[in-house]
Amino acid sequence: MLNWAIIGSGDVVQRLVDNSLFIKNKSVVTCVLSDNLNEAKRFGSKHNIKLVYSKTRNNLNKILNDKHINSIYIATPPNSHFFYINFFCKKKINIVCEKPLVINKIEIDKLNKLIKKFKFNLFTCFYRRHLERFLYVKKIIKKKYIGKIIYFDIKFFHSHKNHPTHNIKKGKPMPWRFVKKISGGGNIVDMGVHALDLIEFMIGEIESINILKSNNMKLYKVEDVCVTNFKLKNKILGQSSWCSVSDQKVDRFSIFGNKGAIHFSMNLGENEIIQISKNGKIKLKKIRMKQPLHKNMFKSFINHLIMNNKKNIYEIRENGLKNSQLVSNIIEKSLV
Repeated sequence: MLNWAIIGSGDVVQRLVDNSLFIKNKSVVTCVLSDNLNEAKRFGSKHNIKLVYSKTRNNLNKILNDKHINSIYIATPPNSHFFYINFFCKKKINIVCEKPLVINKIEIDKLNKLIKKFKFNLFTCFYRRHLERFLYVKKIIKKKYIGKIIYFDIKFFHSHKNHPTHNIKKGKPMPWRFVKKISGGGNIVDMGVHALDLIEFMIGEIESINILKSNNMKLYKVEDVCVTNFKLKNKILGQSSWCSVSDQKVDRFSIFGNKGAIHFSMNLGENEIIQISKNGKIKLKKIRMKQPLHKNMFKSFINHLIMNNKKNIYEIRENGLKNSQLVSNIIEKSLV
C-alpha cells in the first residue's frame, strides 16, 4: 500500500491530479503540505485527507518521520524540487516529482550524486507518455505506417493573454512560470519540456541541440521566442519554434516519413484531431485528452512502485534527469 504525502496544493494538484492517487487497496493520500494552507485545506476537505500542514521545517520533519508515509509527490514550482528530493531521498522513500525535475547544471550534478549515494525510486511527471493520443501516434510510427521517419517539426505560438495555464495580466503579479529564479526559464521550460520528452518517447534519443532565442516584447526577463534544431542519435533531424507573444495560436507537432506524415496537437483544449496523410489521402482520428490528465500516469506509477517495493528495486523513470540536462543546455544557449 502506498501512503502519499503531497507537497504543494496549486493548479497542478487541483486540476491535473484531483483523485488520481486514490486507488482502493493500492494507494491513498495521507497528508498535504503547502505554503497556501487555505488551498491545501480545500483539497484535503474534498478528498477526506486528515493531515493538512503548512510549510514549516517542523511539519516537514513530521512527514519524514511518519512511519506510515512511504511515498512523496512533489508538486511545487521547480526551484524547490531539488530541496524536497534531497530532504526525503535519505529515507529511501518513493518520490514522484513534477517536471522539470531540476532547473540548472548545479542541481543536476547534485542530484546525480544523490542517486549514486542513496537508493530510492524517482519518477518524473511526463504524463503525456501515458495518454491515448500520444500512444496512438507512437504506435503509428512503430508500425511504419508513414514509412521511415525523416523529419519532425514542432510549433507552439500564443499571446501573453492566452497562455494555456497562466495568462499575464496588467497589474497582477507575474506568474512564476515567467520568473527565471523560480521556473528556470520561460515557456520552453514550462511547456517545452513535454515536447522534448515526446521527441524521445516517440521518435528517438536526442543527440544534439542548437538554439536561438530572444526576448522581443520585454514583458518578463526570460525568452519569449525560441527556435531549436535537433539531431537525434538515429540521424533524424527536427526543429521547434516557440513564441509566447504572437497574436496567432498554433499548437502543432508534425512528423514526416518517406511514405506519409502525421500531425497532432500537444495540449488540452486544442485540436483533438490526429491527421495522417498518406498516398494523397488524409485520415482523421479524434482522440481526446481525458481529465484528470495525470490519472493514467499515476496508475502506471503506482503499479510500478508497488512492484519495486516488493522486490527492493530502485529506478529512475520517465527520463526526468536527461530532460533536465537538455533544458539546461537550451536555457544556457549551448550545444548538448
